Amino acid sequence: MTIRATVPYLKKAGGGSITVISSINGTRKFTSPGATAYSATKAAQLAMVQQLAPELGQARIRINAICPGAIDTEIGDNTEIRNAEKSGIGAEAHIPLTNDKAGSAEDIAAVVSFLASDKASHVTGTPIWVDGGQSLVT
Repeated sequence: MTIRATVPYLKKAGGGSITVISSINGTRKFTSPGATAYSATKAAQLAMVQQLAPELGQARIRINAICPGAIDTEIGDNTEIRNAEKSGIGAEAHIPLTNDKAGSAEDIAAVVSFLASDKASHVTGTPIWVDGGQSLVT
């Protein structure tokens, strides 16, 4: 695991910041067919971040999670939708803040940059939603 390999170096440096990229799907129901394993692993990431925050904090290491909503990537091209017709569950993607326009990788990078900076020195163990409000309505 990358975190396990990184922590000794951050301790030696006197502290630092770790950012885990999770998903809004780890914090709410996800109605796409076949998404149980994906959602469960994203929820596990959030639990891990919150458990590690006080442990790593003793070494001045902050750890947070970013929970992206719909982001304009090629994930849909590389993900098979299983049994969509049988399940009767439709895809959801309403993003109120942006009139249903997906976010960008740059939106996520900006939050990663903030969390890595000294400006976020008092932020740890926190899931941060970057989803244009999508998680509020789905």
